[in-house]
Amino acid sequence: MLRQHEAPPSTWATLLGPYRAFCPTPATLLRLIAFFDPLDHAEKNDNALLAHLRGGWQTDHAPAPWFDPEGYEALSANRSAPKEAAILHYAREGWANALDPDPRRICDMSRIRDRSLLILANARTQSTAVLAWLTRHLEHVTAAANAPDLILLDTSPGHETTRTVAQHFGPELDKARLRLVAADPGAGFEALADLVRTEAAKPRLLILPPVLPVQAAARLSAPATHRLSRRAQLRLGKIPPRITIRCPAPDLARAHRWGDFHFAESLAAALQRAGAQPRIVLAEHWLEEEDPAPDATLLLRGVRRRRPKPGSVNLMWILSHPDSIKLDELARYDHVFIASQSHTRKLKKDLGNRVSTLMQCSDQYRFAPDAESRVSEDSLPANELLFVGNSRRAERWIVTAALEAGHPLSIYGAEWEDTPAAAHVVAENVPNEQLGSYYRRADIVLNDHWPDMAARGFVSNRLFDIAMARGFPISDHFSGSEMFRGLLPQVSDPADLSRAIRYFADHPDERNRRAAALHALVRHHHTFDARASTILARLRQIF
Repeated sequence: MLRQHEAPPSTWATLLGPYRAFCPTPATLLRLIAFFDPLDHAEKNDNALLAHLRGGWQTDHAPAPWFDPEGYEALSANRSAPKEAAILHYAREGWANALDPDPRRICDMSRIRDRSLLILANARTQSTAVLAWLTRHLEHVTAAANAPDLILLDTSPGHETTRTVAQHFGPELDKARLRLVAADPGAGFEALADLVRTEAAKPRLLILPPVLPVQAAARLSAPATHRLSRRAQLRLGKIPPRITIRCPAPDLARAHRWGDFHFAESLAAALQRAGAQPRIVLAEHWLEEEDPAPDATLLLRGVRRRRPKPGSVNLMWILSHPDSIKLDELARYDHVFIASQSHTRKLKKDLGNRVSTLMQCSDQYRFAPDAESRVSEDSLPANELLFVGNSRRAERWIVTAALEAGHPLSIYGAEWEDTPAAAHVVAENVPNEQLGSYYRRADIVLNDHWPDMAARGFVSNRLFDIAMARGFPISDHFSGSEMFRGLLPQVSDPADLSRAIRYFADHPDERNRRAAALHALVRHHHTFDARASTILARLRQIF
């Protein structure tokens, strides 16, 4: 973001001129300016970005609040030893390769189109600076040939900046390339990125915040809270929503063997951190009356279906087995989240905006290397080749292939009796709170998918957990694997698997590099906190 103390340019070309020694391409220059936030330690009478590019990056100062050089280096693992500022490398090459410039997750700028220049406001105090910058630069920027679109993304409490800009630049909103996007301050990075990506393609927009600020409510003489219906109070953010999570695990005695149960636990914790009041209900209790009656229900749809009840907002999250779910079932729900981009596109033809993509994710509080643990990792086994999963009473080819090739596979899971893998089963279960340590201490962790899930882009949740734990996975092929940006080794047959195991067993440095990059990718993009924020934002739209 450009600051108010910078001199106004006579033309857009004049503004870009000083940077051409570092990168002559106009698109690169626009990305540099869009991502950069001036440093407090910049040389006197010198532009802060230029000072950073000339060597300030060597002093370990971050060039912008949404650009973390260390995080970016992890995602650009193929880059040679740095001889320039990481932000310049991103503007020139990383953007084109879809690398992530903002691991702190303020907004996913890497996917915003080439000609959009984003200005961020995330505090009430920034309205004066933003107004001053627009007053100085808006006319020159929007009048120049090939000028970028300007998008103001306001995530500040009360959205004062959005309201101030709207009051001062009303006519310009109609005729100029200025867009105002007021987003929920609690929205996760994915919700913000989706909002900006979607709205950037529109000719003009003014999105008012979904929750009316307290100051505005007072000026409009809003009715007292006790006179509002519960749904209205939820829509205005005055009370926390009560959310029932329907988990398909059959009962408490067997829940620990269901990944859906651990998924529900992590999601409930994230929703609670976000201010909601979640409650997990296992399958054996689905027919009972709700107590208390929820404001919303969320069905984690796997192998079990459940007809929704009227009254509350009914959400579904399709996590697996898409072939068993028909349109007539989905039509009964207010909104359906789908853990697959390709399957979302397919269902949009029939359900439109009532479906959206919400990929699976991982819990940093359970799996990340810095997560609290009651057990010393050194006391846990370190396996050369690890597989964690039940047999499903069907052949899992990746397990069979590894064993037939003579690889030292250690299996943790149930129902392997009467199979050739039985002799390799170490235990039927790994405590979920220790699973991240098992992944981390293994040299290689194998992963596979149900065939229908692989074909339809439903990514195994195990991959997110292995990556969050900073383990190193090898997986079968599946649709949608490009989300891991080429960091995930994939195999298609036994010979391919055996070659991959031998290669990576002999190259620990490459394993560690890929594991670190996968960890950064999942930690920055695919957490339960981010998913909870998206769910709550959708609920506020429906209430």
